[in-house]
Amino acid sequence: MSVDISSSYPQIRSLLVYITSDDDNALGENVLKLPLLLALERAFPAARISWVPGTSGAFYLREALAPLVAGRIAEFITDLWIPTDPRRSLPLAWRRAHPIFERHFDLIVDTQRYLGRTLFLRRVPHRRFISGTWRYFWSKARPPRPLPLRPPLLVDKLLGLAAAAAGRSVAVANPIPLPAALRVRAAEVLPAGPIYVGLAPGAGNKDRGKCWPLDGFIALARRQADRGRVPVFLLGPKEVEWAAPLRAAVPEARFPEQRNASGFGEPCLVTALGERLSAAVANCSGTGHLLAAGGAPMVSLYGPTRPEKYAPFARVVVCLKAQDYGSERIDAIPLDAVEAAVERQVAVGPLLGRPPSAVPATADVRFGAGLAG
Repeated sequence: MSVDISSSYPQIRSLLVYITSDDDNALGENVLKLPLLLALERAFPAARISWVPGTSGAFYLREALAPLVAGRIAEFITDLWIPTDPRRSLPLAWRRAHPIFERHFDLIVDTQRYLGRTLFLRRVPHRRFISGTWRYFWSKARPPRPLPLRPPLLVDKLLGLAAAAAGRSVAVANPIPLPAALRVRAAEVLPAGPIYVGLAPGAGNKDRGKCWPLDGFIALARRQADRGRVPVFLLGPKEVEWAAPLRAAVPEARFPEQRNASGFGEPCLVTALGERLSAAVANCSGTGHLLAAGGAPMVSLYGPTRPEKYAPFARVVVCLKAQDYGSERIDAIPLDAVEAAVERQVAVGPLLGRPPSAVPATADVRFGAGLAG
């Protein structure tokens, strides 16, 4: 039986969320933290949230993704370095070697599983401590049944922490709430009417084999255009050189982010565009997570990474992985399989005009090998 801690302790007014002490350089993983933030805000609406994103890097939730955070995080602590080894972290904790020890938090949520960091955080003055390290051994509470202790999906793991903190499963909006100004901009560049199919051919680490071949995206875009649909290419700042050849190969396509050379890769706009797409195809990438966060029916492509862990928090998603086609290389995923998955998602249709729904703290991910028959 679960106990609703969030209602039993309405005086929880200070909440520390520890993410990492490493570099904050992964856009996609930051997008996956947004459901956790929404869950904690819903469970503890009176709490002032302090967020530890790392000690260097892009600090996405504080900067590029700030419109999606919408002021829910009151404070970013970016100087809290904690070693992973307990032999190094515990002496620092005992010496109270950071101003964090001069503070008190009603609730601490530790999202990582390095023992040294967990033991350090337990020394920070608090009333309630939640951590998944060692299967919640150091935690005040575990996720209530039937939620698993170690779910494979990263987003489910994070929502499990929120459930452990609250004493109940916490439903969150899927897709995430969007600022009105972003939705207005998205409507200007993708007006209602056409059937839009989003295509995100890039990834943050293109040299790691995460990108399905660009020729495959071009062929897919042509097929969508032949069906009377409008292909929409979403390009990041590292993919600007692809714009010209893509325009030449698919004249019907739109590039809604391009205003000038610096107009690529507006992450929050990508999320708002997601609700206007009937389907979207993306590699395992930050752009894919952004589109999913906006409500696009997703087709997610995987090579070296695993959808079992990194699938997006999506309204509906079909994951195609190279291993189901006999290879570790993402180019083993056939064009026909991707096209069949797109047809399935187009039948679902865009979010536009539908209200966001509250969903339980578990994701619905479908794996699509064999869709093409």
